[in-house]
Amino acid sequence: MVVVSVHATSAATGITATALGAAAGAGLFIAGAGSIAWLAAAAIAGVGLLAAAEQRRGQVRDDDLRRREGELAGVRAELRDLRSQHVAGAEGRLVALTRANQALQSEVERGRRVLEEALDASRTKTSFLLKISHELRTPLNAIVGYTELLLEHPEEAEAAELKADLTRILGAAHELLALIDSVLDLARLEAGKFELHIEEFPLLDLVHECVAAVTPLAERGRNKLKLKLSRELGTIRSDRTRLRQVLMQLMGNACKFTHGGLVELRVEPMVTMTGPVYLLSVRDNGVGIEPGYMPRIFTPFSQADDSPTRRFGGLGVGLALCRHYCTLLGGDITVESELGKGSVFRVQVPAFVRDPRDASVLVSAF
Repeated sequence: MVVVSVHATSAATGITATALGAAAGAGLFIAGAGSIAWLAAAAIAGVGLLAAAEQRRGQVRDDDLRRREGELAGVRAELRDLRSQHVAGAEGRLVALTRANQALQSEVERGRRVLEEALDASRTKTSFLLKISHELRTPLNAIVGYTELLLEHPEEAEAAELKADLTRILGAAHELLALIDSVLDLARLEAGKFELHIEEFPLLDLVHECVAAVTPLAERGRNKLKLKLSRELGTIRSDRTRLRQVLMQLMGNACKFTHGGLVELRVEPMVTMTGPVYLLSVRDNGVGIEPGYMPRIFTPFSQADDSPTRRFGGLGVGLALCRHYCTLLGGDITVESELGKGSVFRVQVPAFVRDPRDASVLVSAF
């Protein structure tokens, strides 16, 4: 018996089987098998041909399968690419949405802050109007009241009483004028129309002028004024009016918040990296300043006690104006305080201030 093995990957297998069948038939014919041999040979050749045909069909199927596998691999690659693109696009959209959400939250937060600032500004303006109406009414009532007394019985007024009443009227008028000046200065600052007038003058004269003006206020509160002046005090080139306002405000506050205590003014020259300066310190041992109020002590319209029953009057613009004046003069103002033990304000201004108009400095609101 002849066994023919058919391999699935070679087309030559059928040809080999046919050749073997022919050889086997020839051998059987020579051996005398006759027609049976030829039939056997034909059968073997037929089997070979069938195997060859089947092999070709298998090869075609294999080729088709490989082609389909290639196509499937291509489809899978395309699917992977599409998936990667989809994932990348989704991630990009997610990032864009996240950024948009963050931007929206930031905008909402900014809008909330703007609204809070606007509401706070509105409350501050309202508080300012209430304070100014009260502060202006107080000296006006004094002026009107003493004037009415003098007009009711002018012939009965003695010289001493008349002088005392006129002094009270003059003091109330000066107080009213100072309040109006503060409001006007604030308006000029907000309008950007504030101007400095630089001149050279003896600093000692300005100090004595301020002390003389504050002495009645100190006596009213039973306070003692103390001066500590350097012997090297000379002239200063600055805005006399604004520097006087700063000293008057600080010394006036010290006298107002101190009762039966000590108010000290110290003036000394110093040399810094930027040049010669004067250090003016106002110290008191009065009520002091609450720690919670310190961060906003130089804020306009701000007071440590904003309640209707507050002990001390004022518009809450004096220290804010002092800070702005010091800044315009090229200096600075600082404060140290301890509640119940007093405060010290330090003003440092250059000995020779350059006119902002010559230095191209824009004067604007704070």
